Amino acid sequence: MINYNKNKLINQTLDKYYDTFAHMLDTCDYVPEKYNNKIGKYIFKNMKRHFKLIDKEDRKFQKEFKKKIKEKENANKPKKEKWHLFKKLFRKKK
Repeated sequence: MINYNKNKLINQTLDKYYDTFAHMLDTCDYVPEKYNNKIGKYIFKNMKRHFKLIDKEDRKFQKEFKKKIKEKENANKPKKEKWHLFKKLFRKKK
């Protein structure tokens, strides 16, 4: 099963980070390489952290999704009486 929610979140995150990288590459001509390397590490660190948040949000989404599916399945099933066994055992004998 393809996880569309997670793919959508990942695409949004990558779009933001690619935009950030594009701005960083524009500065390569006049910013020292040492500083650009620090910025690159900082960007990757934040991207890893953001992917962890995406995984956490996706787990929540999947949990709620599964819960809704179970509720729909239970709503379609006919309800059984709770005490049907006791009724059989303790019914009046004629």
